[in-house]
Amino acid sequence: MTPTGSTVTQRLTARALPLALAVGMVVLLHQVALDHALTRAQSATLALGFLLVGGFVGGKAAAAIGLPRITGYLLAGVLVGPHLSGLLTKEMLAAGKAVEGLAVALIALTAGGELRLPWVKKHAKRLAVITFCELWTVAAVITGVMLVGSSLFPFVPEDLATAAVIAMVFGTIAVANSPTVTIAVIAETRSEGPVARTALGVTILKDVAIIILFAIALAVAKDALGAASGGSLGMTLLRELGGSVVAGLVFGVAIGLFLRFIGRDVAVFVLGICFAMWQTATALHLETLLVALTAGFWVENFSRAKGEDLIKGIERLSLPVYALFFAAAGTKVDLGALQTLWPLALMLTAARGLAVWAGTRLGTQLVGAEPEVKRYLWLGFISQAGVSLALATIVARTFPAWGDEVQALIVAMIAIHELIGPIGFQWALSRAGEVGRASDAPGHAPADADPEPNTG
Repeated sequence: MTPTGSTVTQRLTARALPLALAVGMVVLLHQVALDHALTRAQSATLALGFLLVGGFVGGKAAAAIGLPRITGYLLAGVLVGPHLSGLLTKEMLAAGKAVEGLAVALIALTAGGELRLPWVKKHAKRLAVITFCELWTVAAVITGVMLVGSSLFPFVPEDLATAAVIAMVFGTIAVANSPTVTIAVIAETRSEGPVARTALGVTILKDVAIIILFAIALAVAKDALGAASGGSLGMTLLRELGGSVVAGLVFGVAIGLFLRFIGRDVAVFVLGICFAMWQTATALHLETLLVALTAGFWVENFSRAKGEDLIKGIERLSLPVYALFFAAAGTKVDLGALQTLWPLALMLTAARGLAVWAGTRLGTQLVGAEPEVKRYLWLGFISQAGVSLALATIVARTFPAWGDEVQALIVAMIAIHELIGPIGFQWALSRAGEVGRASDAPGHAPADADPEPNTG
């Protein structure tokens, strides 16, 4: 039964009032913190505690009006973050790195557990063709827009060679999307079907491809601009990608042994192993997402343990980790940068959206995909977040002459993509008829599942 307008209003009010109360409490605590200087640990505890409560309530409010809970988490973070109200400062959010690393590992572990080897083998060609078409279409379109419209960008010089390098680097970063958002929306909506499965497979494959593509683009840019350090690109890729896979296999074996021979307090074990994967990846300069993805894939497809036990343990952690992670991500949305650069950001966002649609449509057409995949899959590739931000940070550090301006523009685009991406993808899954189809399957139901219908 479709909820009436008054019912939706009542639900929204029931969600908004606790959020308003939580905001009022943090305003009071913020004033107390000003009057009585808090230690770094106390400030971090206050920030994380409020993000957990505020993100949870914001997610509930978003779900009440048919939006993804992720959108509610993000908006709660935007509201209290340093770029809008300033209730939570950057210093108070310093502990967010641990939450971010833990969440990425947890979400990637879920994704790996959802990739069944028979399905991957059957659809390998489909995933490769769609990934190739979408990736290169976006890179070519954004690079071309930057070159043709170079006069519109104040940081692009008249020198054609330098302009081409900047456009190439920017185009490469524009290819990236957010695997965490894609995976989280699929899990939250309990979606199952060709759109959800293909979006998951392509997103993961593209995340690996973008690491390689960006490393090559950065090496070419350094060489062209005389900033090369002489390091071996091949060895870098071998260490980061090969090392991540090897580390993931080690963690996968450990998880499988635990599930097989112990099998108790799985949620606590999952929390600890995700933290260990993040710490290991950070220390060894590996990719956390690839490490955790490989571990989950191993447990599901090669270990003798039951993969369902792992997914059930993850489900118990999904609510607090998702709420914290995406609320913390919302605090990074720089509305000031968006306000300053919004004409350029909107132009590039529109160009990227058109390129994502065209590239995905071409790929799905070539592989003869189902009609709903052709129509809706592209909306799973709009979101941008951590990967894009990390790449932009590397560019800013490597090329100080123009890297800061590129980073600011990328951040402005991320602010747009981060807010519209989850909404668009949930709408696509709903239109494709895949929302709720995995409600009886392990690994899709989030811990904050509401018995109330979600009209999104």
